[in-house]
Amino acid sequence: MTHTLKRNLRILAGLAVGALFVYLFANKLDWSQVWVDLGKAEWGRLSLAGALIVGTYVIRSLRWRTLLPAPTRPSFMALMRATVVGFTALFLMGRAAEMIVRPAALSMKERISPSTSYATVLIERVFDMVMVVIFFAANLAFFEFTRRDSESTHTFGVIRITGISLLLVSGAGIYGLSVFRSRRAGVLSYVERKCARLPGALANGITGLLRQISEGLAVLHNTRGLAVVVSYTVLLWLLVVGAYLLVIRAFAIPPEQIPVTGAVFVMGLSMLGSVVPTPGASTGPFHAATAASLVFLGVERNKAASAAILLHLVIFMPAIMFGVFYLLKDGISLARLMHVGDQPTSLGLTPGGLVSSGLAPGSAESGGFPARAALSNPRQQQLEAAADRGGHESGFSSELAPEPIAESKTA
Repeated sequence: MTHTLKRNLRILAGLAVGALFVYLFANKLDWSQVWVDLGKAEWGRLSLAGALIVGTYVIRSLRWRTLLPAPTRPSFMALMRATVVGFTALFLMGRAAEMIVRPAALSMKERISPSTSYATVLIERVFDMVMVVIFFAANLAFFEFTRRDSESTHTFGVIRITGISLLLVSGAGIYGLSVFRSRRAGVLSYVERKCARLPGALANGITGLLRQISEGLAVLHNTRGLAVVVSYTVLLWLLVVGAYLLVIRAFAIPPEQIPVTGAVFVMGLSMLGSVVPTPGASTGPFHAATAASLVFLGVERNKAASAAILLHLVIFMPAIMFGVFYLLKDGISLARLMHVGDQPTSLGLTPGGLVSSGLAPGSAESGGFPARAALSNPRQQQLEAAADRGGHESGFSSELAPEPIAESKTA
């Protein structure tokens, strides 16, 4: 099966799933009433909600800067640019593309390898997922569910059990990452032996990615660094909750019907819906999950649909606006961005680092990246990175500095 055919099948599958959820969302709605509810929305509160979402991108950029190695930490504006461009890619191509395009956008402007920033983006994703689960599960302990019919009570019980289960799984995942960090030398040595028979570029990609992740996980074993990252993450999701609450209030839904805990409940279920990979930042699944959660809490169906539509726009439109601005300003075409998201290896953007792709370094086809061959020796990678930066040795800042990783020989 050719690459183009596989890509087209993935697109068709995503469109089919999205269309199914759009049908579930739109079925039996009175669209004339939906438009009336949209027209009655309080645009002042919606604008404030959009401002809070812009604030989340600021916090994401600051948090990302904290996780990157100190000698190579880019400027705030470079990180902000890469963040909004990445979320533009998320809207157009999906979450997997965002995790490729965001490091690529940063590397276009800053002398930092995509593998380093890619690893920190993965770590950010872990912190975000765990924080959403904590918010959702802890909120269920205080949430007062007022409906008393047997079906609703049973459904809420299932949701509560699911939230607690996700919390336990998240805790186990964090513990596993902590163990991986503390025993990284042995784990990396084992992985290198197992990857010895794989093609060189693939083996280097796997081991290089794990090595970068292990260095990024130094934050789990540093009290000050962990406090900074967790604080940023908590603040980020408090702003998201605030944005949800403002959109809900913009539709004149009173606190008696949906309090702050209700907004957290809606956020948790909408984030769960957004996990389904469909075009347009989970268009369809997000709307269906958000509207269903509002209806479950007693909001009229058409008003719930209106709120879901505007919530999706409020969450993603700020990034789209800023992202398109930077794409035009920097002369990066959306077609090229789609190509990067679909074929990361065309720029050598394997998780382990840049590999030879047959493209001229610094050319338009290569996206402007400096040439850097994938190196299997970690010390060689460090020395080359230090040379690129004018002789400064690679590493995290003192508060996030990882311990040396023991060299191991490939079997």
